[in-house]
Amino acid sequence: MQDKIKVNRYIIHFLDKQKSKTTATIDYSQKVSQTDDFSKILTESLHKSITESASLKNTKFKANNTNDFSTFLNNYLELSDDADDQSFLDFSKTLEKLREEVENKPFATGGYYLFIDYAIDNSRYISVVVLRKKGGLNVIKKDGVYTLDNTENINIDKIAMAFRLNFSIYLNLESEVDKNNYLALITTQQDGEISEYFRDWVNAGDMIKNSENTKNFLRIVKNIDMPQNDAGEDSFKSLDEFKRAIFDHIKDRKSKTINLLDISRNFYGEGNENKIAETAREYGIDIDNEFKKDARIVRELITIKASVDGIILSVDYDKINPDEVEIKDEYILIKNKKLANKLTIRYNAANSK
Repeated sequence: MQDKIKVNRYIIHFLDKQKSKTTATIDYSQKVSQTDDFSKILTESLHKSITESASLKNTKFKANNTNDFSTFLNNYLELSDDADDQSFLDFSKTLEKLREEVENKPFATGGYYLFIDYAIDNSRYISVVVLRKKGGLNVIKKDGVYTLDNTENINIDKIAMAFRLNFSIYLNLESEVDKNNYLALITTQQDGEISEYFRDWVNAGDMIKNSENTKNFLRIVKNIDMPQNDAGEDSFKSLDEFKRAIFDHIKDRKSKTINLLDISRNFYGEGNENKIAETAREYGIDIDNEFKKDARIVRELITIKASVDGIILSVDYDKINPDEVEIKDEYILIKNKKLANKLTIRYNAANSK
């Protein structure tokens, strides 16, 4: 994997802020760190932690709004290949604005702020990762530069919050409204919520609504490869059966949330936890790794079937409404011109023989 990683620049600063205190200071690294094999290992670990975090939220920058963070980031990105260490250092020093914010937040704490520009599989990213001062996290300062002593203990529990920009989506010439979400935010806070001061600092816009996440989840289920058994055969006889199994799994969990990693693991096996997330990226569908389910929308996974002598009816749950399939006390009214035409053609064909 490391041969597919290119680290352009990275730098670490230390924001010193104690809980219940209303003062904060920053100890800056004096220059951008050198890229080497160590930084590639670090990048791979952090990128994986962000991608697989259950708290991952997708968004964009705030509409019609800029701040120091987004302005200096754009200044750096606009330099393209001519970007120099100084413009990256200037971008990282927008941390001063965050210091001013957290200084007035009694419960906010500091940490090591890692700014990194890198590419994986030729896709470029800009990430800002907040690393807490926990046991096993070895950060040293040498010759005016902070660096991690090793990467063995870099995992998700050391990451307090993180920001990641997908450069290729952000660079897309489509209008801001039409673009897919290009920002990813994560947190390891117990409530799963990104701190408002962090969101404001990185100029992040609104998160995806639970109803939209649930709709997009259904879109993915309709497009994803069917799970297969050890013999390489489909594990379900039909898409309807597969959808029903997913619905039952979500229902049996007795949870108000849908977790993509959990569902992927359950249906595609260990080692395939990212199957649903990868399918979402393949189809350009924006979805968070975990979100509160919209109970009404998730029922659309169900296909309702009923039969009496000579009549078999199969209807998707969302089609049962006054405009499509209306159920009355003594009759069922199907309002679908295409279906009526098809049935008429087949009925007439049967009578002509």
